[in-house]
Amino acid sequence: MASDAWQTGRNGVVRLFQRRGDAQRVSHEGQLDHHATLVEWTGDPDQARQLIVGQRQLELAQLLTEHPDAESELRRLVEEIQSEFPKGGKNWVMTNFSRDHGTAYGAMGGNVIHRHRGMPSDPPTGEDQRQ
Repeated sequence: MASDAWQTGRNGVVRLFQRRGDAQRVSHEGQLDHHATLVEWTGDPDQARQLIVGQRQLELAQLLTEHPDAESELRRLVEEIQSEFPKGGKNWVMTNFSRDHGTAYGAMGGNVIHRHRGMPSDPPTGEDQRQ
């Protein structure tokens, strides 16, 4: 999640919540960093993002209720974030393979993905199996 769009979004959301005071700003910085860590650590980052989105939407809706003047700043932030994504959407494909004792590293959009295959298991043995 360390892409330019992520940093733009993170900084913009923190700036929006500054309207509630320094304590809220610090709280939201911590929440956003924690959410980034959860997405990074989970086995299913897309599912983690989907679960986090609802909370963020609720918080932004409440902020707009309290501070209707923040709407234009939020709209500008969304446009700025969208401008940092590739034109035509995110259409990246990467295939990495690792075999035997190999390790594969892949990086797209600022994220590094590491896959490691452990030691191969011993071949089966027995009456009907060759060794």
